[in-house]
Amino acid sequence: MKKRFIIIMLALLLFSYNSISAYEYHNEIDDIEYLLNERIKIMNEFLYGYKDMKSLEVKLNKIETEKLLDNDLDILLKVIDCPTDYELAKNVKVEEILTYEKVEDGIFINVDLNWLMSGYDGEFNMIKNYNIKLVEIEQQMYLAYMVINE
Repeated sequence: MKKRFIIIMLALLLFSYNSISAYEYHNEIDDIEYLLNERIKIMNEFLYGYKDMKSLEVKLNKIETEKLLDNDLDILLKVIDCPTDYELAKNVKVEEILTYEKVEDGIFINVDLNWLMSGYDGEFNMIKNYNIKLVEIEQQMYLAYMVINE
């Protein structure tokens, strides 16, 4: 009887540990998904709607900062005339956070992102690994850096 009890307790401990670790980065996952989905919405509105660079910059300033903001504005200015040359991002979800490092001015995260894309062949999902830096300014999180790992 004791042996059975010990085995059951070990199994419960193992399952509870896995459940707890899945929620370890819950706030970061929410922040990343919110910021990236807002970024998708803003960029798609610009590319497939009214092309106003001032409005675009104001909207991106609410979610991005540093080098990522400059890069996005430069890229969007270059693709403004041919938006259909690129697959349309519709949504993104965090698949898994692989590494997490808190630094003085923010957080560095290595994460697998699951993108819902729309292309000439219909909708499809694509999982890619990224290095992302989030910074907190006046109690608000911003995307500061985002690079795909090939």
